[in-house]
Amino acid sequence: MTTTNSRFNRRDMVYIAIFGTLWGLAEATLGALLHLLHVPLSGAILASIGMSIILIARRLNDRRGSTLLMALLAASVKMLSFSTVKLGPFVAILLEGMLLELVLSLMGTGSMAFLVSALTTAAYPILQSVATKSILFGKSFVPVILDLVAGFSERIGYQAGWWVLGIYLFLHLLIALAAAGFSWILLKRRDNQTEGFSP
Repeated sequence: MTTTNSRFNRRDMVYIAIFGTLWGLAEATLGALLHLLHVPLSGAILASIGMSIILIARRLNDRRGSTLLMALLAASVKMLSFSTVKLGPFVAILLEGMLLELVLSLMGTGSMAFLVSALTTAAYPILQSVATKSILFGKSFVPVILDLVAGFSERIGYQAGWWVLGIYLFLHLLIALAAAGFSWILLKRRDNQTEGFSP
C-alpha cells in the first residue's frame, strides 16, 4: 500500500539513497560499457534495469514520491560520470522516473502495476528516440523511416522491413517484461523466505 505522507523519514531516505545510487551507478558503468561495445537496444536494457531497481525499491518501501527522488539521484550520479555536461541522459532518467512514479502512485506495487510499468518502460525508449530525432531532423523523420521500411520490404519481399520493425518493437517489450518478471519473482521469493522465518 502506497504511503501518502509527504514527509520522508530516515528509513525512506536510506532506501532512496541506496537504490537511487545503485540505479545511477548502473547507468554510469553498464551504460558506458554497452555504448562502448555498441550493444543493440542498449537504451531498452538500461531503462529496464532502472525499472527493475525502482520496482524492488517501491515494493520494499512504498513511499509516494520516492521514485522521483531516486531518479534525481541516479541522474546526478550519471552526470558526474561525464567529463562534460550532457543534459540528454539526465533528462531521460528523470522522465523515466516521472512515468514510473505516476504508474506506481496510481496502481500501487501489485502484479498489474509491474505489468504496466513494463509496458511503459518498453514504450519509453522508442518514444524518446522518435521525439529526439524528430527535433533534430524535423517532423519528416518518422515518415522517412516508414518509407525506408516500406522500400526495404519491396526490395527484399515477404514484408521484410515490417518484420524487422516488428521484431525491434517486440524485443523492447520482451526486455522490459523480463526485467519486471525477474523483479516480481525475486520479491516473492524474499516474501516466502520472510514468512518461513516468522514464528
